[in-house]
Amino acid sequence: MFLKEHHVHIMVGCADARDFSQVHLDAIQHTIERYRDEKKIFCEFHTIRAAGSFLTPDVVGDIKRIIENTMRESDYGLKDIYFYVHILSHGHLTRDSKGGPADHIYDLSIVKDSPLNCGMLHATEVAIEIEKMILEEKPELHLNGKLEIVDTEEELRLLLKEYYAYDGYLAGDWISSIDNLRAHPRKQRTILNKIIEKDPELKRLNIEITAAINDYSIHNYIRTDGGQPHVPFWYDVQTYLHEHSINERSKEDILIKQSEKQKPLAGLFCLTDPWMRSRSLAADYYLHLKNMESQEDYLPNTIFNFSGSAFDIPGTPFGPYVITGFYYAVVHLGLADWMVMGYHEEDTARMVKKLNNDIIMNLIIKKFNVNLIPINQEDLMHKI
Repeated sequence: MFLKEHHVHIMVGCADARDFSQVHLDAIQHTIERYRDEKKIFCEFHTIRAAGSFLTPDVVGDIKRIIENTMRESDYGLKDIYFYVHILSHGHLTRDSKGGPADHIYDLSIVKDSPLNCGMLHATEVAIEIEKMILEEKPELHLNGKLEIVDTEEELRLLLKEYYAYDGYLAGDWISSIDNLRAHPRKQRTILNKIIEKDPELKRLNIEITAAINDYSIHNYIRTDGGQPHVPFWYDVQTYLHEHSINERSKEDILIKQSEKQKPLAGLFCLTDPWMRSRSLAADYYLHLKNMESQEDYLPNTIFNFSGSAFDIPGTPFGPYVITGFYYAVVHLGLADWMVMGYHEEDTARMVKKLNNDIIMNLIIKKFNVNLIPINQEDLMHKI
């Protein structure tokens, strides 16, 4: 089939277990197929998941890697390629908030202390707990060229500087809370825009960026950037999602699960996946592993998921909000089982090595007896 264009959509979303369901998967796949058949446009969809949807350097690096790999490997490389980044947070809006697709943030109000709001509204408090854990565990590390026991604030700052390339404090600095949920997606869009403006490779690509909040209480997507730029594909995905969530009685379980307090069964580290099958494969595997009843459709609130394009590079550290989200999920959500999924067995081995290499992640794994479960897409796909 002759295809005129190649569109690449990258969603930066939260790791929250309620943030993905079978309806989301159906909406994206349906829209991809419709654009291919009706508009002769090949659409590709990637998801990056980190707690709070913060545009930290590791997340920006993920975006850049996806773009570079696409330009290098695309079958449509000789045709026009268009790039879009969708920044999506989640929260619980009050009933009097306007629910249109392009509202101003002054028309929106957040339900205070709702369990449906992003947990990174309290990221600084979680970061203080992480500081306490590190100083109590007293890891012995090479700092300033000599072996030191990390049990003071100054040595903790040295740890961040030497292992995470950050010169500052951990809580409230390297890791800080979302200050205003309504403004947060738009703020992250500004951060990405400024980075693109200073990057000679990205600047020439005319990358379009959207910012929005996903309201779990009404299963609706609300733009917080005035609705510009207008991206037809993303608008059509959200329209399908909203209409089918409301109209299909068969989706009742999905709506209930998404509206509940977050209580997933297990965690998942995976690579960014344009086929969007990692979560459903992992969930099905885990349910069988635990002799639990499997379901035909993937239900939200099942798997707490982090995804990134550099999760299989052992020599690099994790970003601050992946670390924060992992600690939060292990300690506050009680997730002891974590699946680690690469495309192939070799990818998974590198991912496990990265988890063990990262100083803070390794401390969390050991202190709280986290059970890492290595799996890979290749093996799971062959079992279907």
